[in-house]
Amino acid sequence: MLQQITFVRTAQLDKESETTIKVSDSLEFTVKRHIITHFIKNIKGDFEITKIVETYDDGERHVLMYDKSSTSFQAHDRSSSETKTLTFYITAMIEMTELKEIKGMKDMCIVKYELQIPPTILQRLEICQFYKSQFVLPGYDGLKFTYYVKKINVSTANDIEIMIENPYNVEIDGKKGDYYFVCDSTESIIYPFLFTFYTDEIPITEETKPNSNELHGLQQESSNDESRPESVIPSFTSKSTTLLHKLATDHRYADVYFIASDGEKIPSYRNILAASSDVFLKIFDETTEIPVQITANDFDAQTIQSALNFLYDKSDSIIGKEKEVFKFAIKFGIQILIDECRSVFEESVDSTNVCEFIEIAYSNNFEHLKQKCLRILAEKKEEIDLTKVAELPKNIFFDIYCFKL
Repeated sequence: MLQQITFVRTAQLDKESETTIKVSDSLEFTVKRHIITHFIKNIKGDFEITKIVETYDDGERHVLMYDKSSTSFQAHDRSSSETKTLTFYITAMIEMTELKEIKGMKDMCIVKYELQIPPTILQRLEICQFYKSQFVLPGYDGLKFTYYVKKINVSTANDIEIMIENPYNVEIDGKKGDYYFVCDSTESIIYPFLFTFYTDEIPITEETKPNSNELHGLQQESSNDESRPESVIPSFTSKSTTLLHKLATDHRYADVYFIASDGEKIPSYRNILAASSDVFLKIFDETTEIPVQITANDFDAQTIQSALNFLYDKSDSIIGKEKEVFKFAIKFGIQILIDECRSVFEESVDSTNVCEFIEIAYSNNFEHLKQKCLRILAEKKEEIDLTKVAELPKNIFFDIYCFKL
């Protein structure tokens, strides 16, 4: 059976040199370097170079753009005369019998996970506070990682530090140990990682689910779940959020109006919308008229109001309307609402709706939902309408065929 595998190969090249990178007896290519220009030639086998990373001596890393049509790429000018270290991520369809023969790759897994954190969370943090959450690697329910989002200074330039605890000592983007990076609180975090590990070295346990997201004051944090204090920032069930909903649904001072598909006007507030989406923030920055009118003629009034009520801390407002609300959230870039709908999709997908949800997963790169859909399609094929499966896009149909339980 064929299985899609990602291989990682590293090479070092002088300013005028070439080297052959061998993945297996049937997969290899040559990299030729001319100062900062690199060419891929002598390609053997059917594979795709999906990512190339250049690493400097000080550990700084940059992703390089690979032009598939010319099979070439440009490195950076920095240290152009010195030896360059390049890491290639290579994806190919491999027979399992061949995979076992590839030296050093037996039982190796490379899993992609995209960490997404909306700016509404980042902007609520103050000095000496952090946000704690967890995620599970798609397809490996026993591999649960805890991460911390910490406010480290008062400016908005690299004022957030994110640390991913790495209790299994797997490689995260080529590095072992806990993983750190910094970012700005003004932008959404959409950060893709590659986790590399050997399955026989990792303790795989029964299915685990991430704990509820939490905000903490750093000085109050405890290692015991039972003794964790309540967030120093109000949660969805606090009196403050109830007050927010009451204030937001009092339309006397509304300064934004959405125009629904039937022409109905739905009022809202710039400060709330701008905190939830960079799309809204841009609209308000470019508009001088008050109240601001936003045309949303792809959505009915009920969908728009449900989405807005969610932003007003009425978290049950989207129940039963998640699919339409999700489309609204995608159009206007409301990340916190996208995340909520994605969680609902992951919980509710089954054999009756899997064909619909797998298209949502692929269209939006929801890796965990994608893997869950593929598993349902493999395990419960006798319960699924095959005519709907046959109508799926070719790339999804191919992945279903190649998916291995």
